[in-house]
Amino acid sequence: MNDLFSSYKRFGIFGPSEAGKTTLAKKISWHLFKTEKRKSLVLDPVAKDFWGNHAQVFTKEDEFWKIIFRERNGLVIVDDASVTINRDNELNGVFTTLRHQGHKLLVIGHSAGNLLPQMREQLQRIFLFLQNRDSVEKWQTCFPGADLSDAVNLRQYEFLTVANFQPALRVKLTK
Repeated sequence: MNDLFSSYKRFGIFGPSEAGKTTLAKKISWHLFKTEKRKSLVLDPVAKDFWGNHAQVFTKEDEFWKIIFRERNGLVIVDDASVTINRDNELNGVFTTLRHQGHKLLVIGHSAGNLLPQMREQLQRIFLFLQNRDSVEKWQTCFPGADLSDAVNLRQYEFLTVANFQPALRVKLTK
């Protein structure tokens, strides 16, 4: 699992409700805490999930965005990108400047359309649960060497993962 995360700073998890996105995000959060001692800073607008003792959860966006630029070397998790990021041009800098704080970024959303093109292009590894063809086409432009077409045929808890300059891998999420 370490190879999936060690050299990357910006990740995304995208798929429909009940696909396994939050379960995967929690596994990544715990893994990076165990292997890199990264505390997670989580923006979860509904705060329905327990992220673990290594995570600090925020429901208020203003407070969250202020804190992450004061902290260092964390895993910044932004849940429900369709609400929290919502293609907001003012948040472009989050995708490019967080690494200067030593942070890694994990964005969770439903589809490629939750992010502006320049935001999608900054993600270095994505995890795609079931996607529609339009979303797959948008992701394909960010990872041109990988075949993401299988993302339209995934079952619950299955996802494709792809990183810059790497082929796509199909994975079944285990609890």
